[in-house]
Amino acid sequence: MNQQEPSPRILYLGSDINTDDIIPAKRGTNGEPDHLKRYAFEHLIGEGKLMEYDIIEAGDNFGCGSSREFAPIAIQAAGIQKVRARSFAEIFYRNSINIGLPLEFLSPSLHSLTSSSTPAPLIQSITHSGGLSSFNKRRRAGKITLPPSQTPPRPMTMAEKLLARASGNEFVQPGEVIFATVDLAMSHDAIAATVGERFYQEFGADAKVWDADRIVFVADHFIQINDIRSDAGAIQMHKQMVQFAQAQNCRLFDVVSPGEAAGICHVLLPEQGLIRPGMVIAGTDSHSCTYGAFGCFSTGVGTTDMANLFAMGDLWLRVPGTLRFDLSGTLPDHVSAKDIMLFILGQIGCDGAVGKVMEFCGSIVDALAIDERMTLANMVIECGAMCGLMAVDETTRAYLRDRGQTEFLEITADPDAQYDRVYSFDLSNLEPQIACPPKPDRVISISELSDVSITRAFIGSCTGGKFHDLQQAAAVLKGRKVAPGVSLFVVPASQQIRQQAKASGDLQILEQAGAQILKSGCGACINAGFGVLGKQETGIYATNRNFKGRSGDPTAHNYLASPRTVAISAVRGKISDRLENDR
Repeated sequence: MNQQEPSPRILYLGSDINTDDIIPAKRGTNGEPDHLKRYAFEHLIGEGKLMEYDIIEAGDNFGCGSSREFAPIAIQAAGIQKVRARSFAEIFYRNSINIGLPLEFLSPSLHSLTSSSTPAPLIQSITHSGGLSSFNKRRRAGKITLPPSQTPPRPMTMAEKLLARASGNEFVQPGEVIFATVDLAMSHDAIAATVGERFYQEFGADAKVWDADRIVFVADHFIQINDIRSDAGAIQMHKQMVQFAQAQNCRLFDVVSPGEAAGICHVLLPEQGLIRPGMVIAGTDSHSCTYGAFGCFSTGVGTTDMANLFAMGDLWLRVPGTLRFDLSGTLPDHVSAKDIMLFILGQIGCDGAVGKVMEFCGSIVDALAIDERMTLANMVIECGAMCGLMAVDETTRAYLRDRGQTEFLEITADPDAQYDRVYSFDLSNLEPQIACPPKPDRVISISELSDVSITRAFIGSCTGGKFHDLQQAAAVLKGRKVAPGVSLFVVPASQQIRQQAKASGDLQILEQAGAQILKSGCGACINAGFGVLGKQETGIYATNRNFKGRSGDPTAHNYLASPRTVAISAVRGKISDRLENDR
């Protein structure tokens, strides 16, 4: 008599399961699979519980959020045989393909690039080779040749033109898989050590990177962890990044003093003149999409992608379709790019642009300063997008000239380019926006919010620590004091911004109001420095994500808003956009 095999044990989950749900960022200082599997989904099902299941089944946009490859590694290490979902976040999808974690689509979502149940031939070849590293080693040995695109002549969007050029093709179209040559690769201290380890493991202990001049390392993510908790792993990861950068002769922006960054990567690289229009850029951080504000194609990647990029100089991508956002009207006083982006998130959701490019245009965009354009591009990943793009104009050129950049490629879309969808928003009457926990798309106008008392307020990160952001906060706080019982933390995103704010008097205004000016770095945004939320605390943050446990204790409640709204809330002791008690 044949013994019947037991039914697989299935863990059922909902939509928008993010990478901080899968493996909290604070666990990322130890990349050992046995460590990761223990803490997989700890905030959802409990520590060590994932190993009691065989299959994960979820809704849309599984794996959204960070580009950390630790998420699929944790799932794989726990013995999960397959992840089924209606759709997958694009970076998670690529990371899973690269490491061989089986994925399956359930009733594919029509708006997602990941909706095809039959992978493209190049993806199948990567899978059949045993993952990306094995595939690329066969390429290096001459056993695999990349086929040219068969796409016939067609009008193209900005993103399609950038990727056609980078892949050596005249034309490309959404959905096709290409290998794009990368102009700049960036990694930071939270990921670089594992990238370097993977690079040597796969390509040899004496391997050299393809082009040291095109690789940049930044110390910014975990350099402050030991200010709030003991974590030897963070220290070791930083040390290993520095060693790799020096051994390979790559550019390194190391700490300027213990725990103090030269700058947060996505603010620092443009500031240093390393970002130019026409480039293709990859970074081991999901907010690498920020550089699209300068007319680049830029996206986040995982460990395996970057290790292979170090060896090959290129990156496999599925050409994304483009969503065009025409933002018209005149922006009301005291409404900022952060409010615009939160509004868009509320309209289209965290899965509204999965695997797409978000291209911004219109009178509102034309009037925005570079810092504000960077905020728009920075947060497109919260909609699931690969990149946020804006055409080059005189504002862009002036910023670049100030940094010694005068030669670059300006690319514009063809007049008859095909967009997946065009959104038109007149923002003349836009109110300040608030994202309620635990997702950045739970957005309402501030007038719809009931009284919410706060104990913490935070202005910083790659989203909210730029000079324009500090100016917004200082304008509010001049001559005022932070409310009793509220702690306000301010983090200048770079040393240059700190000096600008000091010279302008804004830093003094913030300090006199009672703000604590912290060292530059990612810090509390990634639960790795002063300013994190404690148990049951409620805070309002000018950061980009408010996932459970993202910026502190998982029982805390984190609201997202513009730097101006955060500053007013710190004065009022509750979430507000009004300085007087007139509502």
